[in-house]
Amino acid sequence: MANQIRIGVFVVVAGIVLVVALAVGRTEGAKEEFRFDAAKLKDHNTWIQVNDEPYKMPAPVAALCAPTTLLDPNPHAGAYITVYVNKAGREAMFAQQSQRFPEGSIIVKEKYRSPEDRKPLLYTIMRKREAGYNPKVGDWEFSTVGPDGTQVQASGKLKNCQACHLGKSESDFVFRPYVKSE
Repeated sequence: MANQIRIGVFVVVAGIVLVVALAVGRTEGAKEEFRFDAAKLKDHNTWIQVNDEPYKMPAPVAALCAPTTLLDPNPHAGAYITVYVNKAGREAMFAQQSQRFPEGSIIVKEKYRSPEDRKPLLYTIMRKREAGYNPKVGDWEFSTVGPDGTQVQASGKLKNCQACHLGKSESDFVFRPYVKSE
């Protein structure tokens, strides 16, 4: 009986060591973890505001997005957005004809319940990654950031985001009805 307990403890400890080793191995050599700070959106040397006034998401577009969880509200339902793009994506965002965004482009949607709100509900972010990262949707990585503007809630090949953006392949998977002229 004592031998069986020792073997059981050994198996459990070995399992824990293996799980930790695999987790550490996955992070080695991985790309830098996505970080975001909404306070920096006002830095006009880095970010360009795309729309002059909050843009109301059309109901059909809002309907395409399903809630990320049963507890979270639909990220587009009743939402108004202010959109920002970094310098890498500026030319593609403001081009008359849709074009492919270069690697390093970042698009941020600051979402509000109403155009008068001052505190965002959340931020959704698209970051153009290296070729081959996510070819299904033009190598875009999707992220959601909480209302504090720094806490990344989810990031990667988010199925919810991909499902909606798949229909926009002709514009590099980016919706652009809110674009102002520069």
